[in-house]
Amino acid sequence: MKHHYQQWLSKVTPEDFSPNYHNLIDYYLRAIETNPDIVTNYWYLGLAYLLDENLTQAQETWFFIFAQAAEELQPYSQELLEILNLEALRQEKLSHTKLHLLICQQIAEIDPENINNLLTVVILQIKLQEFEINQLEEYNLKELIATADKDSIDFALILDFIPHILEYPYEQTVLLIQSILTYTQGNETIITEIVNLATDIERKKQYTIYAIRLLEVCNLFPHQQLDIYRNLYSFYKKTKDIDKLIAICEQYRDRSHNFSDKLESQNLLLNTYLTVAQWDKALILAEQQYQLYEDIENHIEDLKQSQSKDSFIIGGINFWYLKDDLSYNRKLINQTAKIFQQVNQSNYPSFTFHKPQKKEKLKIGYLAHTLKNHSVGFLSRWLMLYHDKENFDIHLYMNQNREDDITEKWFKPHASKITKVQKDTRSLINAIYDDKIDILVDLDSLTLNSSCLVTVAKPAPIQVTWLGMDATGIPNIDYFIADDYVIPPQSEQHYQEKIWRLPHTYLAVDGFEMANPTLKKADLNIPESAVIFLNVQNSAKLNPHLVNLQMQIISQVEDSYLIFKVKQDETRLKKYIYECADKFDNVQDRLRFIPYDETVELHRANLAIADIFLDTYPYNGATTTLEALWAEIPTVTRVGEQFASRNAYGFMMNANIQEGIAWTDEEYITWGVKLAKNENLRRDISWKLRQSKRKSPLWNSKQFTKEMENAYQQMWQIYLEENQ
Repeated sequence: MKHHYQQWLSKVTPEDFSPNYHNLIDYYLRAIETNPDIVTNYWYLGLAYLLDENLTQAQETWFFIFAQAAEELQPYSQELLEILNLEALRQEKLSHTKLHLLICQQIAEIDPENINNLLTVVILQIKLQEFEINQLEEYNLKELIATADKDSIDFALILDFIPHILEYPYEQTVLLIQSILTYTQGNETIITEIVNLATDIERKKQYTIYAIRLLEVCNLFPHQQLDIYRNLYSFYKKTKDIDKLIAICEQYRDRSHNFSDKLESQNLLLNTYLTVAQWDKALILAEQQYQLYEDIENHIEDLKQSQSKDSFIIGGINFWYLKDDLSYNRKLINQTAKIFQQVNQSNYPSFTFHKPQKKEKLKIGYLAHTLKNHSVGFLSRWLMLYHDKENFDIHLYMNQNREDDITEKWFKPHASKITKVQKDTRSLINAIYDDKIDILVDLDSLTLNSSCLVTVAKPAPIQVTWLGMDATGIPNIDYFIADDYVIPPQSEQHYQEKIWRLPHTYLAVDGFEMANPTLKKADLNIPESAVIFLNVQNSAKLNPHLVNLQMQIISQVEDSYLIFKVKQDETRLKKYIYECADKFDNVQDRLRFIPYDETVELHRANLAIADIFLDTYPYNGATTTLEALWAEIPTVTRVGEQFASRNAYGFMMNANIQEGIAWTDEEYITWGVKLAKNENLRRDISWKLRQSKRKSPLWNSKQFTKEMENAYQQMWQIYLEENQ
């Protein structure tokens, strides 16, 4: 056989036979005419026809021999296969993809259970854009691989095959991948490859369901890939598959053994429990999480090596929902932020700044992923609108590259430059430094880890946190913008940042757009004479202690109803609320649940169904409370120690409203009952809220913008004096 193939090579390689094979065909026709009994010449004649892309003639030539062989086909088939396999290898080395495929397809005709060859056929078809997904069933690949003998399939070929076939987002692909994993007994290298490719496909092409299926299949096998849990968490969250979201978080927790993995997995699980109102589990898990964060200083080296080193800081968000303990919460957050900076700072450039000069025009950079249809977008747009462009050069840094009509209308026209990135923190950091930003204002706080990483790198000489949430505690942040209400003087000792208090309010808006209301009492089977309390906050803010207070209010006011707005997982939310209501007589029948409205304008308009807006504690509403006050709805809020529990208080004081501000649980209940039973008082408050729109600093964004700009100029002056 080798002798014949060497002879073939001597005939096929000279240039005079390329690019057509007519001379080669003539050679073997003469050889057969001279020696018709030498079967090998027929194989090579057919191969010559095949290389000349005359498939019909090639098959007829081979069939002529097979027809004469009668029942003894095996030796002939084997001989032809050996020749075709040798030629397939030669064509592969020559990078003749089309001919390589043609030969492999003939091998598949003769030996349809040759898995290695079938895998090669599919790869080549994909390269030539000739593959269709139904061909997997034609080749019977899934079943062949599932039943293949151990070590019978080329492992390197499998690794080459996977990235090609994963480009086809079908269930057939997923099932084939499952067969491959079954055959390889969940090989870790293959699982790693699939996980990386699936994640990349989801990010680039948004094939979330497909990526989920691939990762779910990988998760059927024993593995060490914690990225499977992390990515499934993100994808289930995106698709709002709550049952699977909870299950994967619990599985991740159970599979985590070192400190950093436990910290991350329990952060995700705790956040999920809060999101879906599983407060009984959340409160138990929270105690474990507090212990981990208290011990974080002893695990810095572990964190440096962990995949969660760039994100463990955002777990601090959960603290503000769980309890109103300013000293304890800030201590944990500041300590965590300090370690977060220590762990991550060396991964990014170290910047130096020239000696500062007095400037006529300051460059202000705003860092946010929320400059769109988002609470932060709605609240910060007025600052962008009223900025003095003569004295301030506005740059926007959007670190998730997502835009909408709000971005287009309210942000783009007011910025001299916009930089957008997607998961590229380093380029974002460099862009801020290259733009020579004087003051970088972070609007994300702990809501996005990449923004925290930017501020850790400190690409601007002055860094400020504003609006997104409470302060991050990152040492490289210079100032946190607040007012006397949200952070009174006695509270600033708990912050590592310098508290910069604006004269009136740390936030002002010129109002909110509203549609025409569509929600009526009759739609909810509520009598027209009833008093309606409204709670529009998400489940994470529905602390059981707070819900208990609200149930006490309802129980004390006959003919009153309490409406909750459902953001997600209505079943779990209802179960939780009804369980809270079980302790009180005649309350469950007066609870109602409404879905989120189609647009934010309609949401605001439908607030009008409420007589009284019940704020939450220990995490107040911010945008939602402002919307209720703008809608002139009397509001009851419970004031606490921490920033998150003082927002509504600050807004109401700036709107000249003190009715409804409670400093204790008892006062919260008292105000709820009092407002429900006193319609005239409600009218008076509504009138005061209407009047406040004309003169309150809360609704005066022009004045607020000037105060922010004054703050920026003073910050720069301080920086000048400190660096002379």
